[in-house]
Amino acid sequence: MLQKQGYLKVNPFPFYENRRGVRTLEKEYLKSTTQNYSKSGIDTIRIIYKYKSDLDIEVIKALGGVIDKYTYFPNREEVALVIKASECINGGIELTNLNDTMEIVKGLELELSISLGKLTRVDFSFDTSEKLEENKRKYRLFLECLDLKRRSGGVYETKKPIKEERRTGNLKTATKRQQTTVYNCEDKPRYAKIRLENRVEDIRLNESVEQVIKIELKKYIKELHKLEELVPMVEDFYINYLVNEYKRTIKKEFRTFTEFITWADKEQLILTERVLKEVLKASGTKTRLKVFLNSFRNLRPETLKFTNKSELRILILLVKRELKKIL
Repeated sequence: MLQKQGYLKVNPFPFYENRRGVRTLEKEYLKSTTQNYSKSGIDTIRIIYKYKSDLDIEVIKALGGVIDKYTYFPNREEVALVIKASECINGGIELTNLNDTMEIVKGLELELSISLGKLTRVDFSFDTSEKLEENKRKYRLFLECLDLKRRSGGVYETKKPIKEERRTGNLKTATKRQQTTVYNCEDKPRYAKIRLENRVEDIRLNESVEQVIKIELKKYIKELHKLEELVPMVEDFYINYLVNEYKRTIKKEFRTFTEFITWADKEQLILTERVLKEVLKASGTKTRLKVFLNSFRNLRPETLKFTNKSELRILILLVKRELKKIL
């Protein structure tokens, strides 16, 4: 039985249970664990299996590593298992590598007497101890460049946080096959504060589960190669967008250029030095950029923190380095 082999839904912090049995983590413990934390791993996978004997869906859902609300029978001959290996390995607080993920998959196959499953979804994620409200512009730039490379059709933000504790909505870009999301996960029992999740669906490769995971991971890493070279195109888009927004809203929603930039900064839209310089020029404001910045920041400390190509390059290198550790 999986339970005897240790494949149970586990709580790595048994002393921190509330009345409903939901895990909570002591802030003091997390402070000692998450300083400069970053890690990539496999979050969720979906595998479709053919089976001959009768399988009880409730028994399947009770097995460790199976996400019960997403596991289902597509038809009378197949079962779609949605698996989160980290729930077994560490209680879901940290992502798992390929070896640990496959250990859980093989344990489930043994328990249910099934094999030769077909992988149809895999989520590769990057976790970090950074705070999203302080780094939103950098991650937005990452998604904007990725969106251009995929020709997805735009980056969008969920307007309302899913939970009250979240101070900012999720940032997303999506195609029919892939969805990449950046979100605040401070409300979850994890080491990380931000998760950058790349979900791949509609996978149609006739290879083993392990081999397909390797193929899809290498595709994602390759996608990130020289992604920062697309920054000028993103800047062009934001220059055009902000100039048009300024012309549309000035004297209607905003009295001055400074009020308009205050709004753009609060929304954490892409503001680089080049973007602001061009928008300032188009506004007809005669103030030089350096003078405007000094005046703006003196009155509003800790504002107008530009992102740039170099900052994005460092993020991409870190994400790629951690992704390679999954194998």
